[in-house]
Amino acid sequence: MISNQNVLLAEAQFREARAATNIAKAALFPVIGSAPSVSESRAANTIPNASGMHTALSLPLSASWEPDLWGNIRRGVTAATATAQASAAQLENARLLYQALIAEDYFLLHGQDGQYDLLNRTVTSYKEYLTLTKNRYAGGVASDLDVAQAESQLYTTQSELQDLGVTRAQYEHAIAVLTGKPPAELTIPNLVLQNPPPAVPIGVPSALLERRPDIAAAERQMAAANEQVDRKSTRLNSSHLGI
Repeated sequence: MISNQNVLLAEAQFREARAATNIAKAALFPVIGSAPSVSESRAANTIPNASGMHTALSLPLSASWEPDLWGNIRRGVTAATATAQASAAQLENARLLYQALIAEDYFLLHGQDGQYDLLNRTVTSYKEYLTLTKNRYAGGVASDLDVAQAESQLYTTQSELQDLGVTRAQYEHAIAVLTGKPPAELTIPNLVLQNPPPAVPIGVPSALLERRPDIAAAERQMAAANEQVDRKSTRLNSSHLGI
């Protein structure tokens, strides 16, 4: 599950668009208002031992409603709904993007594990070869150059092992950031992948494009823009008719 700051921003924008839809729907219903108040006053009183305090309670009510004769409010609601749907698609697109990044980093990380396993076995072989070369040198069969070359092969491979460890840590930290965790709290155990990844089909139906969140967001944005154009046209027509 993705929970980094970029996805949380997209989620907050979606909640904002959904709230705007509810505000637009509220215009379809009457608006009732009230401003109650209580006041006290002291009046001059000529009767002995009688209270001069008077309390006044005011409870005014007001109501207003605009009939949607030309569908202006309904078009505003439709436009706000389409905008919220576009925001939801953008949220899913952000999630899909970072899920793809996590999958890529995951396989690259375990790819480093495979290379580390290979180099580790290579280091073992080079150590054995270095021991053999030193024995041959002690027996007068090999030269100093042969021993130096064997040592150079071993030390170079050990250095590559250190570089692989640094690269693997970078991928692990990237996965931690994408999942919204501090890098120190995430530890992914070493794993040498044995099975190849699934094959990607060469041809896929074009209908799959409609399932892409970015395309769905673009379509919803266009629908919202069309509703806004119709809404402005309605306002112009009603103003020409004097309504």
